[in-house]
Amino acid sequence: PTTPPSRFRNKYFEVPRDPSSVFTGRDEVRERLHACCSPSSKTNIQRQQKRFVIHGLGGSGKTQVCLKFAEDHREEFWGIFWMDASSADSLERGYLQVAEVCGLEARVSVVQRWLSNTAEPWALILDNADDPRLDISRYFPVGNRGVILITTRNPDCQLHSTVGSYELGVMAADEAVTLLLRAARADNISNRLTRDAAESVVHTLGYLALAITQAGAVIRQGYCKLEDYRTLYSRRRKELLSQKAIQGGEDYRYTVYTTWEVSRQMIEEMSTEAGQDALALLRIFSFLHYEGISEEIFERVWLEDAIPSI
Repeated sequence: PTTPPSRFRNKYFEVPRDPSSVFTGRDEVRERLHACCSPSSKTNIQRQQKRFVIHGLGGSGKTQVCLKFAEDHREEFWGIFWMDASSADSLERGYLQVAEVCGLEARVSVVQRWLSNTAEPWALILDNADDPRLDISRYFPVGNRGVILITTRNPDCQLHSTVGSYELGVMAADEAVTLLLRAARADNISNRLTRDAAESVVHTLGYLALAITQAGAVIRQGYCKLEDYRTLYSRRRKELLSQKAIQGGEDYRYTVYTTWEVSRQMIEEMSTEAGQDALALLRIFSFLHYEGISEEIFERVWLEDAIPSI
């Protein structure tokens, strides 16, 4: 928690979405980020550009931690800018979007120079910098100003850090149980029997945040009960693993994939028009970049459908 600033400072808040409404725990990394990156931290004197790297397994919640940091510290920064760092193309698109929002010439170098010479505190969040072939340092504004947060599955990215790094692993058991019950909208998350049932589920899911959130959504929507989810998941996982062998160190991917498959299978078994429409949308969206799936797509279809043909 931070002390609110005396005035609203933030002008640019180019962040893709709010953190999950069921965000739970992760106090240690949040405290580290506050100490190392927050302009309000008393130990934080800007002698160099502050770069902090969060690395860890896919699905461990790195992006959510950064979304939470942006929400908590918004008014301490004049500008917070978010970029998809999964490829050179996506980074360049991110810089061009900043140029458009801030009224600058549409060139990466122009935006970088502008940030380098901006006296107001700014933060640049480079999310999903996973490709080891990409030299992400090419996309850092030069100089000693600003804060850069990097999320990655590649631990070698720690070489870019100047104020710290943090390996985000699986959740602590108690926090994982609370997350599952919040995501499932359980009536009483303090009930011992409920928490015991939830603990068996999160243990099966390897205490992985993304898988737990997906499982909670299936339970919340009434597709299965909390006490039945483990059996459902285990049966589906066995079917999937019989089709493809696990490679060493990649077991977490099957955990996340299985939770997606459980959700998809439950929708398929609905045998309703709405269920078939949902599956059709999933098939279409599988061809799109996740940043390209906007609310505008749905709004335009809704409006076109609402207008009677002449």
